[in-house]
Amino acid sequence: MSVIEGDLAKDLDAERLRSLGVKTVQINTVGGCHLDARMIAKTLPDFELDTIDILFIENIGNLVCPSGYDLGQDYKVVVLSVPEGNDKIPKYPVMFRRTDVTIINKIDLLPYISFDLEEAQINLKEINPQAQLKALSAKTGEGMDEWINWIKDAYRQCTKP
Repeated sequence: MSVIEGDLAKDLDAERLRSLGVKTVQINTVGGCHLDARMIAKTLPDFELDTIDILFIENIGNLVCPSGYDLGQDYKVVVLSVPEGNDKIPKYPVMFRRTDVTIINKIDLLPYISFDLEEAQINLKEINPQAQLKALSAKTGEGMDEWINWIKDAYRQCTKP
């Protein structure tokens, strides 16, 4: 597994991943609001692609700019955090219309924040009936097994002869 990490500046996320032993290449857009396929293509020689099973691409983190860009991915995943609120799915339909999976992260904060998982599921299904919703907490690990199993299943789908 390897990662292409997109950010406006710095390489803080990339350094966190590298400290875990994950091959990570940083792309800084220096003000640009998304990655594009040319940026991805330029980083590919930095990887030994024959040795990688899964290449994650983290695009710049907003719900508008990256929605319309195809980066050559097999699957598109959107991460939405509980503190962002329930209005994001209907407010940014283009992003959620193009996702295969929407992850609702930070569910460990649900007792403290007004966020309704059922409403999020309804909103997502209205925009994209095929999309799946996975609720998890990166902090506690709750829901992580389901997300990892989805990744494994998606990988098997991509590697079928």
